[in-house]
Amino acid sequence: MKVAVVALLVLTVLLQKSLGDKAKECVVSDCEIANNCRCTSTEGPIDVENSPQLIVLAFIDAAKDEIYEKIWSPLVESRKNPDGEFVSASFYINHEYSNYQIVHDLATMGFEIGVHSVTNYHDQAYWRLASEELLEKEFGSQRKIIEKFANIPVENLNGVLTPQLQLAGDNSITAFTSCEFTYDSSWPSKNRLFPYTLNYLSDQECNIGANCPQESYPGFWEAPIIDLIGSDGDVCNTIAGCFRENSTVTSEEFSDWLVEQVDNVRKSNKAPMTLIVEENLFQSVENSWDGLVDALDRIQKDQQVFLVSQARVIEWMKNPVPVSEFKTNPVTIDTGCVEATCNLLNEKNQTRTMVSCVPCPKNYPWLDNPEGN
Repeated sequence: MKVAVVALLVLTVLLQKSLGDKAKECVVSDCEIANNCRCTSTEGPIDVENSPQLIVLAFIDAAKDEIYEKIWSPLVESRKNPDGEFVSASFYINHEYSNYQIVHDLATMGFEIGVHSVTNYHDQAYWRLASEELLEKEFGSQRKIIEKFANIPVENLNGVLTPQLQLAGDNSITAFTSCEFTYDSSWPSKNRLFPYTLNYLSDQECNIGANCPQESYPGFWEAPIIDLIGSDGDVCNTIAGCFRENSTVTSEEFSDWLVEQVDNVRKSNKAPMTLIVEENLFQSVENSWDGLVDALDRIQKDQQVFLVSQARVIEWMKNPVPVSEFKTNPVTIDTGCVEATCNLLNEKNQTRTMVSCVPCPKNYPWLDNPEGN
Protein backbone atom coordinates (compact mmCIF):
# COMPACT_ATOMS: atom_id res chain seq x y z
CA MET A 1 0.00 0.00 0.00
CA LYS A 2 2.80 2.38 0.94
CA VAL A 3 4.59 1.55 -2.31
CA ALA A 4 1.47 2.42 -4.26
CA VAL A 5 1.10 5.75 -2.42
CA VAL A 6 4.75 6.63 -3.00
CA ALA A 7 4.42 5.72 -6.66
CA LEU A 8 1.32 7.89 -6.93
CA LEU A 9 3.13 10.84 -5.31
CA VAL A 10 6.10 10.43 -7.65
CA LEU A 11 3.77 10.28 -10.64
CA THR A 12 1.98 13.42 -9.44
CA VAL A 13 5.26 15.32 -9.06
CA LEU A 14 6.46 14.22 -12.47
CA LEU A 15 3.13 15.19 -14.03
CA GLN A 16 3.24 18.61 -12.39
CA LYS A 17 6.79 19.08 -13.62
CA SER A 18 5.86 18.11 -17.16
CA LEU A 19 2.92 20.48 -17.18
CA GLY A 20 5.00 23.36 -15.85
CA ASP A 21 3.93 26.22 -13.62
CA LYS A 22 0.62 27.58 -14.83
CA ALA A 23 0.70 31.35 -15.10
CA LYS A 24 -1.57 33.45 -12.93
CA GLU A 25 -3.43 36.59 -13.91
CA CYS A 26 -1.11 39.58 -13.86
CA VAL A 27 -1.54 42.16 -11.11
CA VAL A 28 0.36 45.37 -11.85
CA SER A 29 1.36 45.91 -8.22
CA ASP A 30 2.97 42.45 -8.17
CA CYS A 31 4.78 42.87 -11.47
CA GLU A 32 7.34 45.67 -11.38
CA ILE A 33 9.91 46.49 -14.01
CA ALA A 34 12.58 46.61 -11.32
CA ASN A 35 12.05 42.86 -11.05
CA ASN A 36 12.11 42.37 -14.83
CA CYS A 37 8.36 41.96 -14.93
CA ARG A 38 5.65 43.77 -16.91
CA CYS A 39 1.99 42.98 -17.46
CA THR A 40 0.38 42.94 -20.90
CA SER A 41 -0.73 46.51 -21.60
CA THR A 42 -1.52 49.09 -24.28
CA GLU A 43 -0.14 51.77 -21.95
CA GLY A 44 3.49 52.76 -22.26
CA PRO A 45 5.98 53.08 -19.40
CA ILE A 46 5.92 56.92 -19.64
CA ASP A 47 3.34 59.47 -20.77
CA VAL A 48 2.63 59.33 -24.47
CA GLU A 49 3.52 62.98 -25.19
CA ASN A 50 7.13 62.46 -24.09
CA SER A 51 7.53 58.93 -25.41
CA PRO A 52 9.72 58.17 -28.44
CA GLN A 53 8.08 56.31 -31.31
CA LEU A 54 10.30 53.26 -31.71
CA ILE A 55 10.22 51.36 -35.00
CA VAL A 56 12.01 48.07 -35.64
CA LEU A 57 12.86 47.11 -39.20
CA ALA A 58 12.96 43.33 -38.84
CA PHE A 59 14.70 41.67 -41.80
CA ILE A 60 14.13 37.92 -42.01
CA ASP A 61 15.47 35.02 -44.11
CA ALA A 62 18.99 34.05 -45.17
CA ALA A 63 21.82 36.58 -45.34
CA LYS A 64 22.68 36.48 -49.05
CA ASP A 65 25.20 38.53 -51.02
CA GLU A 66 22.72 40.10 -53.42
CA ILE A 67 20.27 41.03 -50.66
CA TYR A 68 23.00 42.67 -48.61
CA GLU A 69 24.61 44.56 -51.47
CA LYS A 70 21.43 45.76 -53.17
CA ILE A 71 19.01 46.17 -50.29
CA TRP A 72 20.10 45.97 -46.67
CA SER A 73 23.21 48.10 -46.78
CA PRO A 74 21.96 51.06 -48.87
CA LEU A 75 18.57 51.06 -47.13
CA VAL A 76 19.77 51.62 -43.59
CA GLU A 77 23.54 52.10 -43.54
CA SER A 78 23.54 55.87 -44.12
CA ARG A 79 20.44 56.80 -42.11
CA LYS A 80 20.61 58.59 -38.79
CA ASN A 81 18.21 58.97 -35.89
CA PRO A 82 17.36 62.30 -34.21
CA ASP A 83 20.19 61.75 -31.69
CA GLY A 84 22.73 61.82 -34.54
CA GLU A 85 23.51 58.09 -34.30
CA PHE A 86 23.16 55.78 -37.28
CA VAL A 87 19.89 53.86 -37.21
CA SER A 88 19.78 50.24 -36.14
CA ALA A 89 17.61 47.27 -37.13
CA SER A 90 17.18 43.57 -36.35
CA PHE A 91 18.19 40.75 -38.70
CA TYR A 92 16.70 37.34 -37.94
CA ILE A 93 18.81 34.81 -39.80
CA ASN A 94 18.05 31.28 -40.92
CA HIS A 95 20.84 28.94 -41.91
CA GLU A 96 20.52 27.55 -45.43
CA TYR A 97 22.13 29.83 -48.05
CA SER A 98 23.38 32.30 -45.43
CA ASN A 99 26.74 34.01 -45.83
CA TYR A 100 28.14 34.30 -42.32
CA GLN A 101 30.68 36.96 -43.23
CA ILE A 102 27.68 39.16 -44.08
CA VAL A 103 26.10 38.29 -40.73
CA HIS A 104 29.33 39.29 -39.00
CA ASP A 105 29.53 42.53 -41.01
CA LEU A 106 25.97 43.45 -40.02
CA ALA A 107 26.92 43.00 -36.37
CA THR A 108 29.97 45.23 -36.78
CA MET A 109 27.68 47.94 -38.20
CA GLY A 110 25.58 47.94 -35.03
CA PHE A 111 22.65 45.84 -36.23
CA GLU A 112 21.13 43.22 -33.97
CA ILE A 113 21.44 39.60 -35.07
CA GLY A 114 18.57 37.29 -34.10
CA VAL A 115 17.52 33.75 -34.92
CA HIS A 116 14.96 32.65 -37.52
CA SER A 117 15.59 28.85 -37.33
CA VAL A 118 17.88 26.43 -39.13
CA THR A 119 15.52 25.19 -41.86
CA ASN A 120 12.95 28.00 -42.33
CA TYR A 121 10.61 25.16 -43.32
CA HIS A 122 7.62 26.35 -45.40
CA ASP A 123 4.84 24.29 -43.74
CA GLN A 124 3.01 26.24 -41.00
CA ALA A 125 1.87 23.04 -39.28
CA TYR A 126 5.52 22.03 -38.84
CA TRP A 127 5.97 24.98 -36.48
CA ARG A 128 2.53 25.02 -34.84
CA LEU A 129 2.72 21.35 -33.86
CA ALA A 130 6.46 21.13 -33.18
CA SER A 131 7.76 19.44 -30.06
CA GLU A 132 9.99 21.21 -27.59
CA GLU A 133 12.89 18.99 -28.71
CA LEU A 134 12.50 19.93 -32.38
CA LEU A 135 12.24 23.64 -31.56
CA GLU A 136 15.39 23.48 -29.44
CA LYS A 137 17.18 22.04 -32.46
CA GLU A 138 15.74 24.61 -34.88
CA PHE A 139 16.52 27.68 -32.82
CA GLY A 140 19.22 26.53 -30.39
CA SER A 141 21.25 24.97 -33.19
CA GLN A 142 20.95 28.11 -35.33
CA ARG A 143 22.15 30.19 -32.39
CA LYS A 144 25.22 27.94 -32.17
CA ILE A 145 25.75 28.10 -35.95
CA ILE A 146 25.71 31.91 -35.94
CA GLU A 147 27.94 32.05 -32.86
CA LYS A 148 30.59 29.84 -34.46
CA PHE A 149 30.53 30.66 -38.16
CA ALA A 150 29.74 34.41 -37.91
CA ASN A 151 32.05 34.67 -34.88
CA ILE A 152 29.46 36.55 -32.80
CA PRO A 153 29.44 36.09 -29.00
CA VAL A 154 26.44 34.02 -27.97
CA GLU A 155 25.41 36.59 -25.36
CA ASN A 156 24.59 38.94 -28.24
CA LEU A 157 22.17 36.47 -29.84
CA ASN A 158 19.09 36.94 -27.70
CA GLY A 159 15.99 37.14 -29.88
CA VAL A 160 13.77 34.85 -31.93
CA LEU A 161 11.35 35.56 -34.77
CA THR A 162 9.77 32.33 -35.99
CA PRO A 163 9.07 31.37 -39.62
CA GLN A 164 5.62 32.54 -40.71
CA LEU A 165 5.04 33.85 -37.17
CA GLN A 166 4.05 30.39 -35.96
CA LEU A 167 4.32 29.44 -32.31
CA ALA A 168 3.59 26.08 -30.68
CA GLY A 169 2.35 27.53 -27.41
CA ASP A 170 4.35 26.48 -24.36
CA ASN A 171 6.57 24.19 -26.44
CA SER A 172 7.97 27.25 -28.21
CA ILE A 173 8.60 29.42 -25.16
CA THR A 174 10.00 26.52 -23.13
CA ALA A 175 12.41 25.76 -25.97
CA PHE A 176 13.44 29.41 -26.24
CA THR A 177 14.14 29.72 -22.53
CA SER A 178 15.98 26.39 -22.50
CA CYS A 179 18.23 27.75 -25.26
CA GLU A 180 18.76 30.92 -23.18
CA PHE A 181 17.03 33.37 -25.49
CA THR A 182 15.64 36.38 -23.66
CA TYR A 183 12.81 37.45 -25.96
CA ASP A 184 10.48 36.38 -28.75
CA SER A 185 8.90 38.56 -31.43
CA SER A 186 6.56 36.18 -33.25
CA TRP A 187 3.16 36.99 -31.79
CA PRO A 188 0.85 39.25 -33.85
CA SER A 189 -1.61 41.49 -32.03
CA LYS A 190 -4.71 43.38 -33.11
CA ASN A 191 -4.17 45.62 -30.09
CA ARG A 192 -1.34 48.13 -29.84
CA LEU A 193 0.54 46.37 -27.08
CA PHE A 194 3.88 47.29 -25.58
CA PRO A 195 6.46 44.55 -24.94
CA TYR A 196 5.80 42.61 -21.74
CA THR A 197 7.12 39.60 -19.85
CA LEU A 198 5.58 36.17 -19.49
CA ASN A 199 5.90 36.02 -15.71
CA TYR A 200 2.11 36.04 -15.67
CA LEU A 201 -0.65 34.99 -18.05
CA SER A 202 -0.69 37.09 -21.21
CA ASP A 203 -3.83 39.02 -22.14
CA GLN A 204 -2.82 39.04 -25.80
CA GLU A 205 -5.34 37.45 -28.15
CA CYS A 206 -4.50 33.95 -29.34
CA ASN A 207 -4.20 33.97 -33.11
CA ILE A 208 -0.78 32.40 -33.48
CA GLY A 209 -1.57 28.74 -34.13
CA ALA A 210 -2.47 25.75 -32.03
CA ASN A 211 -2.45 27.49 -28.65
CA CYS A 212 -0.94 30.33 -26.66
CA PRO A 213 1.56 29.92 -23.83
CA GLN A 214 -0.17 29.19 -20.55
CA GLU A 215 2.80 28.67 -18.26
CA SER A 216 4.96 31.19 -16.40
CA TYR A 217 8.35 32.22 -17.83
CA PRO A 218 9.79 34.78 -15.41
CA GLY A 219 11.82 37.50 -17.10
CA PHE A 220 11.20 36.27 -20.66
CA TRP A 221 10.00 39.09 -22.91
CA GLU A 222 7.39 39.06 -25.64
CA ALA A 223 7.64 41.85 -28.25
CA PRO A 224 4.22 41.84 -29.99
CA ILE A 225 3.92 42.52 -33.70
CA ILE A 226 1.16 45.09 -34.12
CA ASP A 227 -1.13 44.17 -36.99
CA LEU A 228 -1.10 46.30 -40.11
CA ILE A 229 -4.02 46.92 -42.47
CA GLY A 230 -3.22 45.73 -45.97
CA SER A 231 -3.93 47.32 -49.30
CA ASP A 232 -7.12 45.24 -49.51
CA GLY A 233 -8.32 46.30 -46.05
CA ASP A 234 -7.50 42.98 -44.37
CA VAL A 235 -5.24 42.49 -41.37
CA CYS A 236 -1.63 41.54 -42.17
CA ASN A 237 1.61 41.10 -40.25
CA THR A 238 4.46 41.50 -42.76
CA ILE A 239 4.91 44.23 -45.35
CA ALA A 240 4.89 41.76 -48.24
CA GLY A 241 1.83 40.04 -46.78
CA CYS A 242 -0.06 43.33 -46.89
CA PHE A 243 0.10 43.33 -50.70
CA ARG A 244 -0.80 39.72 -51.52
CA GLU A 245 -3.93 40.81 -53.39
CA ASN A 246 -2.39 43.91 -54.97
CA SER A 247 1.28 43.58 -55.92
CA THR A 248 1.17 46.30 -58.57
CA VAL A 249 1.43 49.68 -56.88
CA THR A 250 3.30 52.89 -57.52
CA SER A 251 6.10 53.92 -55.19
CA GLU A 252 3.90 56.81 -54.03
CA GLU A 253 1.02 54.46 -53.20
CA PHE A 254 3.36 52.16 -51.28
CA SER A 255 4.91 55.08 -49.39
CA ASP A 256 1.52 56.59 -48.53
CA TRP A 257 0.32 53.24 -47.22
CA LEU A 258 3.31 52.66 -44.95
CA VAL A 259 3.31 56.23 -43.61
CA GLU A 260 -0.37 55.81 -42.77
CA GLN A 261 0.34 52.57 -40.86
CA VAL A 262 2.98 54.30 -38.76
CA ASP A 263 0.84 57.40 -38.22
CA ASN A 264 -2.02 55.27 -36.90
CA VAL A 265 0.20 54.17 -34.03
CA ARG A 266 2.29 57.33 -33.67
CA LYS A 267 -0.86 59.43 -33.16
CA SER A 268 -2.34 57.03 -30.62
CA ASN A 269 -0.30 55.30 -27.89
CA LYS A 270 3.13 55.14 -29.62
CA ALA A 271 3.53 51.42 -29.03
CA PRO A 272 6.76 50.13 -30.61
CA MET A 273 6.17 48.88 -34.16
CA THR A 274 7.86 45.93 -35.85
CA LEU A 275 7.90 46.20 -39.65
CA ILE A 276 8.87 42.80 -41.06
CA VAL A 277 10.79 42.94 -44.33
CA GLU A 278 10.85 39.55 -46.04
CA GLU A 279 13.41 38.61 -48.68
CA ASN A 280 10.78 38.45 -51.42
CA LEU A 281 9.24 41.89 -50.78
CA PHE A 282 11.15 43.74 -53.47
CA GLN A 283 10.54 41.01 -56.05
CA SER A 284 6.86 40.39 -55.28
CA VAL A 285 5.62 43.97 -54.83
CA GLU A 286 6.31 46.35 -57.68
CA ASN A 287 8.00 49.67 -56.70
CA SER A 288 8.25 48.58 -53.07
CA TRP A 289 11.96 49.46 -52.85
CA ASP A 290 11.48 53.09 -53.86
CA GLY A 291 8.29 53.23 -51.81
CA LEU A 292 10.00 51.97 -48.67
CA VAL A 293 12.91 54.39 -49.02
CA ASP A 294 10.50 57.31 -49.51
CA ALA A 295 8.32 56.23 -46.58
CA LEU A 296 11.32 56.06 -44.24
CA ASP A 297 12.42 59.52 -45.41
CA ARG A 298 8.98 60.91 -44.55
CA ILE A 299 8.62 59.03 -41.26
CA GLN A 300 12.02 60.20 -40.05
CA LYS A 301 11.09 63.86 -40.40
CA ASP A 302 9.40 63.45 -37.03
CA GLN A 303 12.08 64.01 -34.39
CA GLN A 304 10.33 61.59 -32.05
CA VAL A 305 10.77 58.62 -34.42
CA PHE A 306 13.75 56.29 -33.93
CA LEU A 307 14.67 53.25 -36.04
CA VAL A 308 16.17 50.79 -33.57
CA SER A 309 16.69 47.10 -32.88
CA GLN A 310 14.19 44.97 -31.00
CA ALA A 311 16.76 44.49 -28.27
CA ARG A 312 16.93 48.28 -27.84
CA VAL A 313 13.14 48.46 -27.55
CA ILE A 314 13.19 45.99 -24.67
CA GLU A 315 16.11 47.82 -23.08
CA TRP A 316 13.99 51.01 -23.16
CA MET A 317 11.04 49.18 -21.61
CA LYS A 318 13.30 48.21 -18.72
CA ASN A 319 14.67 51.73 -18.34
CA PRO A 320 12.23 54.15 -20.00
CA VAL A 321 13.42 57.68 -20.71
CA PRO A 322 11.64 60.53 -22.51
CA VAL A 323 12.36 61.18 -26.17
CA SER A 324 14.60 64.12 -25.21
CA GLU A 325 16.96 61.66 -23.47
CA PHE A 326 16.60 58.64 -25.75
CA LYS A 327 19.75 57.31 -27.41
CA THR A 328 19.95 54.78 -30.21
CA ASN A 329 22.85 52.97 -28.49
CA PRO A 330 23.69 50.54 -31.32
CA VAL A 331 25.74 47.58 -30.12
CA THR A 332 28.72 47.03 -32.41
CA ILE A 333 30.56 43.72 -32.39
CA ASP A 334 33.87 43.11 -34.10
CA THR A 335 35.58 39.91 -33.08
CA GLY A 336 37.21 39.46 -36.47
CA CYS A 337 36.28 37.43 -39.52
CA VAL A 338 38.74 35.51 -41.69
CA GLU A 339 36.65 34.55 -44.71
CA ALA A 340 36.53 30.90 -45.73
CA THR A 341 34.38 29.62 -48.60
CA CYS A 342 33.12 26.13 -47.84
CA ASN A 343 31.54 23.77 -50.39
CA LEU A 344 29.76 21.10 -48.37
CA LEU A 345 27.16 18.38 -48.86
CA ASN A 346 23.92 18.83 -46.95
CA GLU A 347 21.74 16.06 -45.47
CA LYS A 348 20.19 15.49 -48.93
CA ASN A 349 23.64 15.08 -50.52
CA GLN A 350 23.28 18.46 -52.26
CA THR A 351 26.21 20.88 -52.48
CA ARG A 352 25.85 24.04 -50.43
CA THR A 353 28.32 26.93 -50.46
CA MET A 354 28.72 28.47 -47.01
CA VAL A 355 30.93 31.50 -46.35
CA SER A 356 32.32 31.28 -42.83
CA CYS A 357 34.39 33.48 -40.51
CA VAL A 358 36.33 30.44 -39.27
CA PRO A 359 37.89 27.45 -41.04
CA CYS A 360 35.43 25.23 -42.88
CA PRO A 361 33.78 22.39 -40.94
CA LYS A 362 33.91 18.76 -42.11
CA ASN A 363 30.15 18.65 -42.75
CA TYR A 364 27.36 21.07 -43.54
CA PRO A 365 25.95 22.34 -40.20
CA TRP A 366 22.37 21.26 -39.54
CA LEU A 367 19.84 20.48 -36.83
CA ASP A 368 21.70 17.64 -35.12
CA ASN A 369 25.16 18.88 -36.00
CA PRO A 370 25.34 22.68 -35.65
CA GLU A 371 29.15 22.75 -35.58
CA GLY A 372 29.51 20.53 -38.66
CA ASN A 373 31.72 18.00 -36.91
